[in-house]
Amino acid sequence: MEPIAFIDTEIEPKTGRIADIGGVSENGRTFHSSSISGFVSFLRGSRFLCGHNLLHHDMNYIRQAVQSAGIPSSRMIDTLHLSALLFPAKPYHKLVKDDKLQTEELNNPLNDAIKAKELFFDEIAAFRKTSPALKLIFHSLLHDQKEFAAFFQYVGYVGLPVNPVEAIRREFRLRICDHVDLAHLIQQNPIELAYCLALIYAGHKTSITPPWIIKSFPAVQGIMYVLRGKPCYRACGYCDAQLDSRKGLKRLFGYDAYRSYAGQPLQEDAVNAAIAGKSLLAVFPTGGGKSITFQVPALMSGESVRGLTVVISPLQSLMKDQVDNLEKQGITEAVTVNGLLDPIERAKSLERVENGSASILYIAPESLRSKTIERLLLGRNVVRFVIDEAHCFSSWGQDFRVDYLYIGDFIKSLQDKKNLADGIPVSCFTATAKMKVIEDIQTYFREKLSIEMSVFSSSASRTNLHYQVFERATDEEKYNTVRELLECKPCPTILYVSRTKRADELALRLSNDGYPAKSYHGKMEKHVKTSHQDAFMKGDVQIMVATSAFGMGVDKKDVGMVIHYDISDSLENYVQEAGRAGRDEAIFCRLLCVV
Repeated sequence: MEPIAFIDTEIEPKTGRIADIGGVSENGRTFHSSSISGFVSFLRGSRFLCGHNLLHHDMNYIRQAVQSAGIPSSRMIDTLHLSALLFPAKPYHKLVKDDKLQTEELNNPLNDAIKAKELFFDEIAAFRKTSPALKLIFHSLLHDQKEFAAFFQYVGYVGLPVNPVEAIRREFRLRICDHVDLAHLIQQNPIELAYCLALIYAGHKTSITPPWIIKSFPAVQGIMYVLRGKPCYRACGYCDAQLDSRKGLKRLFGYDAYRSYAGQPLQEDAVNAAIAGKSLLAVFPTGGGKSITFQVPALMSGESVRGLTVVISPLQSLMKDQVDNLEKQGITEAVTVNGLLDPIERAKSLERVENGSASILYIAPESLRSKTIERLLLGRNVVRFVIDEAHCFSSWGQDFRVDYLYIGDFIKSLQDKKNLADGIPVSCFTATAKMKVIEDIQTYFREKLSIEMSVFSSSASRTNLHYQVFERATDEEKYNTVRELLECKPCPTILYVSRTKRADELALRLSNDGYPAKSYHGKMEKHVKTSHQDAFMKGDVQIMVATSAFGMGVDKKDVGMVIHYDISDSLENYVQEAGRAGRDEAIFCRLLCVV
């Protein structure tokens, strides 16, 4: 065994002065002191120096001492860089969490040096177990990189002459695109390419690139996309199998084909645009398949590049409903962070995003101001922002929200902090948008993020909806008409009212009269809203009496009747609310307005 010393330093953050140094040699000799001369004496005789984050942290403070001890800079080994290469899959290594060593004692550099020694020898063992082909690939990419050269020297590995392009194509056949320009990546980004290949080779679905690599080597996200996320549209075993939108739809949701609108394949076109990395604006009718249009690309990118898609929605009910519906189909990669969650549920959602087991995150626009959310997204490969109810951007829309105007600023800030060469694509979705609203959305993203959006706009009508108006003189007559309608057509029904008090009163009266109903409005306690929504979605109650706070994006396919007890405050809102009926196109629905 070559003589090697393992070290760690404790630095005073304000002054940059060395407060303490810990060290241990390969034969167990230890050092624990702030004495530089003593440290030099400890190092003498060692041929290699090893530490966790040694190159970019410790060496900034101990370089002169190391030189005095006679250890050349070419023999520095950093366990931080090796750990992501040799332990790329969950549960990773027990001693490492992101860029930090897991330790029982704080501010004890000797203990951390001992942990670094343990980690290093585990890394050697992992390297020796690595397949011969992958060893050759790693060596061909990294043998002359300062972060890895000393490791190969220490373990005595001298790879055979190999053409790295041919070796990678052979070893990663059907796991990366056949036509990616590997020669360029090898020349320009060998470290980033090696980290991507290590993660791909591990084959673990929810293992992700550590946040410190995303920060230190931002090109790794783009390289992973080029390798596995960007369809080449040529004869390619990988792209044909993994990046085909129809195969993705069948694999994920069991459908053979996408919806068409007036004979146009707009849904499939929008999905393909997203898979190709384009930004887009889709105007699809309520119940017209907006969710699947962004969920398919999001789940596919979660599989291919371990990417995270952030879905921004204005209503908590939408988030919960979509996550629940995905779970019913066996898809557990979506989570939401919103005000309806208790602290334990929120913590679990955050943890699932952080550890890579979630590939879709639903949040409200105001959550973008949270430092917790920002930190979370800085640590993940965010592949797309999806903005639902995008008409909220426009003051010409029926639901303008000031918080939406911060979205572009947040995305720009995130891109800058990640130091991304290419911007993060954006998909906008809405069911109703006037031409002025569409122009406002396009202009906003063009000015904020220099994005040009492809537009996919449907003018398809909902042929299974039947509209009726009942004119009644008094509230009592209106109520009796509602009862008659419920009696004639017992089915899941949404009854819209204009005021919160009326929602509660009407739900209670209907229940007392033998028509079990729940109410829903914005002034309810969050646990009550959740309980009432669950009861309606699961079919425990058939009738939901609600204000406009309920229903946006709620995907209950068997709603057979929507009754407007009070008229909507705009035509756009009426279209939105009426569209919550008949999402299953086989159902013939009645939309009733009692005035």
